[in-house]
Amino acid sequence: MTPDDPHWYSSVEPTLKAQKLSDINWDHEADVVVVGLGGAGVACALQSLELGNSIIAVDKFAGGGATQASGGVIYAGGGTSIQKEAGVKDTPKNMFNYLKMEIGNIVSDKCLKDFCDRSAETIDWMRGNGVDMRPTLWDKKTSFPGPTYFLYHSDNSLIPSYMKKAKPAARGHRGYAPLEQSKKATNLGGAFYHPLKQAAIGHGMSFMDYTEARQMIVNKQGHVIGVRCLQFENSGDKAQYLKLREKAHKLMAKFPPIIPGSKFFLRRAIKMLKQAEALEAGRKSIFIRAKKGVLLSSGGFVFNTQMLGHYAPKYRRAYPLGTDGDNGAGIRLGQTVGGAIGNMDRMTAWRFINPPLSFAKGLIVNQDGERFINEMVYGATLGVEMVENQDGEAWLIMDTPLLKQALQDVSGDKALDFQRQLAQLNARFGAKKAKTIEALAKKIGLPPEKLTRQIASYNNRATTDDDPYAKPADDIGTIETSPFIAINIGLSAALFPCPALTLGGLVVNETTGQVLTDDKKAIKGLYAAGRNAIGVASWNYISGLSIADGIYSGRRAARAMAD
Repeated sequence: MTPDDPHWYSSVEPTLKAQKLSDINWDHEADVVVVGLGGAGVACALQSLELGNSIIAVDKFAGGGATQASGGVIYAGGGTSIQKEAGVKDTPKNMFNYLKMEIGNIVSDKCLKDFCDRSAETIDWMRGNGVDMRPTLWDKKTSFPGPTYFLYHSDNSLIPSYMKKAKPAARGHRGYAPLEQSKKATNLGGAFYHPLKQAAIGHGMSFMDYTEARQMIVNKQGHVIGVRCLQFENSGDKAQYLKLREKAHKLMAKFPPIIPGSKFFLRRAIKMLKQAEALEAGRKSIFIRAKKGVLLSSGGFVFNTQMLGHYAPKYRRAYPLGTDGDNGAGIRLGQTVGGAIGNMDRMTAWRFINPPLSFAKGLIVNQDGERFINEMVYGATLGVEMVENQDGEAWLIMDTPLLKQALQDVSGDKALDFQRQLAQLNARFGAKKAKTIEALAKKIGLPPEKLTRQIASYNNRATTDDDPYAKPADDIGTIETSPFIAINIGLSAALFPCPALTLGGLVVNETTGQVLTDDKKAIKGLYAAGRNAIGVASWNYISGLSIADGIYSGRRAARAMAD
């Protein structure tokens, strides 16, 4: 695909070709130019500087990207220093055996093994550069632990079917944050990003924020030699731009989609963002030469609704997870010089229902009233199965005692604020109730006979311990006491947003991170990392794996460019 294609959906322009270096009036130059300073970009920048290369990093916004906006979890194992301090036993081979079940063949076994072998050292490298991680362990099933726990099972490793092939080991490493801040589940990734950024600046990184890479520059052989970017020339325009964006983001944070009437405030926020975007027309071009290579690391494309509709239409109803920098520009920049793309229809959708644990003890069915999964699985496993194979729709079925216990599960300090609020909101305002199973089925549009039969079968599993989805009897809550309850957990659920992010990107050499063409030839001078590239996290997401892949692939590219 090229910028002339009607489905390009990007402001990225065709390549600028220079017959010789002097054809371009270069404003800046460095050994390595990083486009997008999030987790992958800052890892590449810092590692490059440590290896003796100079760095210029640019970002369309302030930097940090989805890494900074995230819950601040990195997936790591194989015997990390944090695991050892917490008494968790793990090996690279055990980590490999587990991840192989999650990622399939999206990367080669050699690449996955390298990822696992380097994992413990990655944590030491991050800690050595100022990242604070702590070994307080939460050893039970949860989507996100309480604010004082910083090591947990951020995957399916405690599910019996997974335990048959790999010994459970907590691998979700959270960056430390003070108690009040840690009660949130977003904007915690700064615990990783900010120390690494400060370390990079201390080593000499030059960072240009609000600088948009718009065009790749190549020489007559087609090798990447730099980028053309756009920068604000007028300080007044930039100040107004920042003010409008800040007001818009505050409005969206104050009125999230689960709050009634939020669409009105969303429209106001979008209007402000468009006003800010109009100010971009007055920016000037600058030309940055990359003597050894350009790294593309500017995130996915979940905030580009047109690209999303073109490549992954099943997920259009999901709630975009990331930042508005996830607009696909990095992927498109790579394509302009012949980079191949892959897995663009693959996304992760997060349907977390635990906590409260009692929600996960209930029964999940599709629109046919049929059960399709172990309700205890990790939220992304549930979400992707729901979207890919169940038309994006599902119902959580419980009875009154289970619902009451669910509210107890999240009372007081037993859960984070957002977990408690979501559970309470859906229990009190999103729940459909009926005195009989048949009446409940009719109320939510399911076949009464099928739902009745499914619930009877489910209740029987609580005593026989032979569940077809390998759910232990202790995790099955019988559904027997009227009134019976159904909560919509599908993409159409108004009070239960389902976050999603894109996983596809540029095809890269798994040893160097160089971007490859359709015929598998490396494009000299061009590298990609994080969600701009196909990587370990590009098939099936588990918490912290995208950040882990970003750090891994960013450092990989840095080593290749140093060599």
